[in-house]
Amino acid sequence: MSILPYYMIDFSGSACMFEIRVNDYPVITQDLDGQVSSMIPINYAILKDGIQTISATVLPYSGTETLHPKASLRFKVMLFDVTSDFMFKEQFSEYQTQDVGDKVLPVLKEAGTFSAQIPYTLDAWQNGLDLKDEKDLGQKLISAYQKIEELIATKKYDLFREKISKREGNMALSMYLSEEESQSRISGLVSDFESGFEVVPVTTEGAVLQIYGNGKVAALKKADGRSGLMLYNKETKEELMLDLTFYIPKGKTEFEII
Repeated sequence: MSILPYYMIDFSGSACMFEIRVNDYPVITQDLDGQVSSMIPINYAILKDGIQTISATVLPYSGTETLHPKASLRFKVMLFDVTSDFMFKEQFSEYQTQDVGDKVLPVLKEAGTFSAQIPYTLDAWQNGLDLKDEKDLGQKLISAYQKIEELIATKKYDLFREKISKREGNMALSMYLSEEESQSRISGLVSDFESGFEVVPVTTEGAVLQIYGNGKVAALKKADGRSGLMLYNKETKEELMLDLTFYIPKGKTEFEII
């Protein structure tokens, strides 16, 4: 009997900044001076059947230069069947960073693999250009962010929907979303834009260029790992991070959202 496979990462971390990637694509980044424990879906980072890579980097949390004595990260991949309910099927290898204790360490790393069987194939960043061959990469990426910022600021939401349609289509396919659920994701963003949030312009001083997807994906990230694209509500003092990644499809010269 076939299943609808739903892969998740179960993780817990403390006193560190960490990033977990699946197939070199970031699925979770946290900056913690305390603790966190949760589970997140990762189907959208699994592009096709076969062996998948998983890796984690653990760094000192913001404002510190070496890992806290209690810095730690534990994570594992779990498979569920969502055909009719949310049923646990399998657990893969579990990873745990070494104890820091009184050692002076700048970084910890863990990596491994797991096998995934999925009923879809995503057309994503694997079909992008190798960014190491691109000239003026940083400026091209800034320009791509600025175009998205302008669409939001001028309320051109139909064009915004068009720009993120590739990403949202892959998300719907990999996460088994209905058309209504998929549209609701975008409508929720537009609703946030309309509720008093204003774009805070991306700058090279406020964010750094990060490369993912085995050299084919780019994003701007703040020092604490959050997205370089932020909206701010002056009335409520709330921040809204719009976490986007970009690639250049083969045959094209400009960045697109993926």
